Amino acid sequence: EKWKTNVLLTSFLCPGIVFADFFIMNLILWGEGSSAAIPFGTLVAILALWFCISVPLTFIGAYFGFKKNAIEHPVRTNQIPRQIPEQSFYTKPLPGIIMGGILPFGCIFIQLFFILNSI
Repeated sequence: EKWKTNVLLTSFLCPGIVFADFFIMNLILWGEGSSAAIPFGTLVAILALWFCISVPLTFIGAYFGFKKNAIEHPVRTNQIPRQIPEQSFYTKPLPGIIMGGILPFGCIFIQLFFILNSI
């Protein structure tokens, strides 16, 4: 319904927040006199890429996307709702957090431990 607002926010707000954060961090580096600071010309080039490539492509994509017909679902939904079966223990939040977070962390930690010990 508010597709114009959506396109404007997509093209300006999301990259704008990232660029503003990057620019503020770069200002801090400039203030400290760090050699890691990005030159001003590079920041202008990034802005030019954003406004000359990213923004027009977003508007073009929105134009062609909203010109197409809406997607129709290939099947009809059933009027009688079916029962949702009871969840098993590994589909609950706590085991999911453990499997999704602690296990990969443990694998990476063990690998890095052995690599750094060999150095």
